[in-house]
Amino acid sequence: MSAADTPVIRPYGSWTSQIGVQDVIAAGASMRELVADDGVLWWLETIPDQDGRATVMRLLPDGVAQEVTPTANVRSRVNEYGGGAYDVRDGVLVYCDDADHSVKLRLSDGSVQLLTAPDAAVRYGDLRVYPAAGVVLAIREDHRVGAEPETTLVALSFPDAQGNPGIETVVQRGADFYANPALSSQGRLAWLEWNHPAMPWDSTLLKIGQLSPLDSGGWQVKDQELILGDPDAEFEGIAIHHPRWNDDGSLIFTSEQGGFFQLCEWSRHGLRYLTEGASDHDLPIFVLGNHATAALDDDRILTWRLDEGFCYLEIVSRSGEPAQRLAGVSSVDSLASTLGRGYAIVDRPRDHTALVRIEGDGSLDVLRSLGTPPWHAVTSVPCSLIFDGRTGQVQAWYYPPTNDAFRGPAGTHPPAVLRVHGGPTALATNGYYATVQFWTSRGIAVLDVNYSGSAGFGRAWRERLRGAWGVADVIDCVDAADAAIDAGLIDPGRIAIAGGSAGGFTALRALMDSDRFAAGIVRYGVTDLTALVGGHKFESHYLDSLVGPWPEKAARYEARSPINTLDQLGSPILILQGSEDPVVPMAQAIALADAARKRGLPMAIRIFEGEGHGFRSSAARRDALAAELSFLSQIFGFTPTDDLPELVIEELPGS
Repeated sequence: MSAADTPVIRPYGSWTSQIGVQDVIAAGASMRELVADDGVLWWLETIPDQDGRATVMRLLPDGVAQEVTPTANVRSRVNEYGGGAYDVRDGVLVYCDDADHSVKLRLSDGSVQLLTAPDAAVRYGDLRVYPAAGVVLAIREDHRVGAEPETTLVALSFPDAQGNPGIETVVQRGADFYANPALSSQGRLAWLEWNHPAMPWDSTLLKIGQLSPLDSGGWQVKDQELILGDPDAEFEGIAIHHPRWNDDGSLIFTSEQGGFFQLCEWSRHGLRYLTEGASDHDLPIFVLGNHATAALDDDRILTWRLDEGFCYLEIVSRSGEPAQRLAGVSSVDSLASTLGRGYAIVDRPRDHTALVRIEGDGSLDVLRSLGTPPWHAVTSVPCSLIFDGRTGQVQAWYYPPTNDAFRGPAGTHPPAVLRVHGGPTALATNGYYATVQFWTSRGIAVLDVNYSGSAGFGRAWRERLRGAWGVADVIDCVDAADAAIDAGLIDPGRIAIAGGSAGGFTALRALMDSDRFAAGIVRYGVTDLTALVGGHKFESHYLDSLVGPWPEKAARYEARSPINTLDQLGSPILILQGSEDPVVPMAQAIALADAARKRGLPMAIRIFEGEGHGFRSSAARRDALAAELSFLSQIFGFTPTDDLPELVIEELPGS
């Protein structure tokens, strides 16, 4: 390195970065839900500068990506998380258009017909189109009936030759939830169902039946069978996900019966496992859709596995040949195959989300990646920290400060942001996240923790949070910070904990129950657990497992709700809140701010008008990130080189 290239010594946090606030917002584009149809790849893509509108894209033979639904916002709202908002088969596209709350059918000639009448009170998702049978299968969530919406499995007949809407038939009802309908070439229908209070990763039932047309033009399911699952189980059942038919009439799915999600096959000859070991081949269902595996041919199945947080694509053999490990990635959104080739949408450690083709040697050929390529001179690649904490083993991703142009002063350690993922049954991966790189390129370390309850490490790891939300997760975050301190990776006096929604709840509890964190950043954080009881249908009983049954454990809910222990808050805090948040009402954020004021703590609050539980507009996301940087610079004593408005922090000494 020449003298001109010698890194400048500058305090951590004060490094000049090429990654600006607007670059982070632009990097918010996403690709998901990959489908392959006769050599053509289709997927959903979001457009950040259109406030995240989602549209169906396809890759043409000449390699050009073409938008197929330019006037639609392709989104499902079933279970609030949505998923399965479109499907393609034989050139026929079906999709949920959130712009007018309808389901539309786009034929191979490009003409578009209505499958369902526009109605915001009736939601559809997990769409599966079968042109040969003239039917679309879907999960329907009907908000027109009762105190709780009714979830059913429906069959939508294609419009007639004159374009008149077809018949909509409820083919399964009675369970609280349905998911993953799949129809075989012989007309056998497979689906999942489950009931309150279980979440789908607690206990599901896998059923099959014969889908048959009625003389009236509707559909029915005959000869129903329960393939796997315990109808009487609640939290101690079997988690079964993502059934998919083979051409020979056997059924592929994932089952967590042995403690990890393994690939299984069912046929009339019985049930057998195709994978084994302490690795997950699937993740808990939050989002609908069925893209977890893909058949490359009659024998080979494209899948993926998680080993201690690291993700690998994999080919599994139905005939018993050894599994073939392919390229490593950060995570897999969806898999597809066509003409004997495998494809995937993946996250990667050093680059943006990509649509890739899997080559014969197991490597990946990138077909499409969103955003400009990252500056590798300022790209932080995380290392994995695994340690034994007080609740059990904990894993965290440590992203070191990275910028070839700068170094921190000798003998100093960087400040750090400890990120608490939401869910809390979610997963922190080692992916390239523009938000993380925003911090690390400025000299601020990031620690992303897979605490008790996190997915991807087996059922026992996840169930450590049973009845212990707000306790075990907090302990794990504190232990992760201590492990990074012991390893000499971060400044023990300058650690901020940050989280949104459920992650915000954990961050608040950590600020109240420990003195490890010097500051907190809370985005629409859950402050009152009792307010979540009986919330939206999918999660209305989630807290039964996380905290305890309501109202039997009402005292536990009260004790763990941060809104009731605000006198324990002891660190500076930044509160970011939407004015229209239905989950965490603005009054709770204001109460949190008032409590900080009464205790004389440095505090700032930003209310974003019109935003709900999660910020959707580009302006809100930009302003929130700028506020976070200004907040940490003032609390931790560094001077950012960014031109950004200074956040007013009340009660800040010297201000």
